Amino acid sequence: MLFRNRHITIFIALFSSLIYGQVPQDKIKAKLEIVQVEGTVKITGTAENLTDVIRSAAYKMSVIKNNNKSNNQSNNDQVGVFTLQPNEIQKLSTSQINLSADDEVIVLLLFYDDDKQIIAKDRVVLGEEKKKTM
Repeated sequence: MLFRNRHITIFIALFSSLIYGQVPQDKIKAKLEIVQVEGTVKITGTAENLTDVIRSAAYKMSVIKNNNKSNNQSNNDQVGVFTLQPNEIQKLSTSQINLSADDEVIVLLLFYDDDKQIIAKDRVVLGEEKKKTM
């Protein structure tokens, strides 16, 4: 009887992990492109479909700017949905900000499926190296 209960428990554990397991992040790729020109930073969030089928998801691109000297903080969120054809790359959102020597900027791009689970992400921090040297 104990032997049979172990097998049932193992079967249930494996089956539930298949149902509730994480969505693989190899279907859609999140990528942040950063271009710095004369004190401004242009940030573009892109999505790439890595499969041979049509994919869709929701996205949120957050730009958080902290000024270490004045303790000011600004936050900008851009949200939307997109659909990608097989192997397509698409620009989703673009933001442009001023960047001074005392600023630290955190940029986060998240993709969500229909169940609001994160399926892909990318993160970039600008100005972090200045903070480490202090």
